[in-house]
Amino acid sequence: MKKLIFLLLTFVVFVSCFAKKAEKQPTFVGMANPWTDCGTDFEQASLIAGFSFPLKLSNCDVRAMNGMIEVRYPLDEKRTVYVRKTDSDKLVNNGDISGVYVDYPIKKEITLKDCVPVQTRGSRDKIYVMNMVASAGYYSAYCKYGMTVEEIEDIYNLIAEAEMSKIV
Repeated sequence: MKKLIFLLLTFVVFVSCFAKKAEKQPTFVGMANPWTDCGTDFEQASLIAGFSFPLKLSNCDVRAMNGMIEVRYPLDEKRTVYVRKTDSDKLVNNGDISGVYVDYPIKKEITLKDCVPVQTRGSRDKIYVMNMVASAGYYSAYCKYGMTVEEIEDIYNLIAEAEMSKIV
């Protein structure tokens, strides 16, 4: 009988301790994803963001949130570039809208043709993030596997062509 009472008390203590631990675990509530996937529909992205970004690309995906558009397209078979645009007139995060928070060892400004200054972050031989300011807003490009200066210039040319098509 004493063994039965002891086992019963042990069981009750065990269950109550387990129940208290379960009560003390915090409940995490995640933030809602602000991005809306738009597939290849730049018009839908424009409506969501509140401005247009008329890139002329095939094989790309676009997503948007209030105040920002992001276009994802392949640089080659293995690398994808993410190009973001915001038309905000407020300087946020020193103009870096990339959403990339890696602290790359090399941060420098390069000047592209037409004397366009571009802020870059990368390593000795690769650029991972580029940011630039234009009259139409802020732009960034990010590639997880890095880009060359020539590829940065190609991205700039795409952006310049898209923005010129809006003016003409």
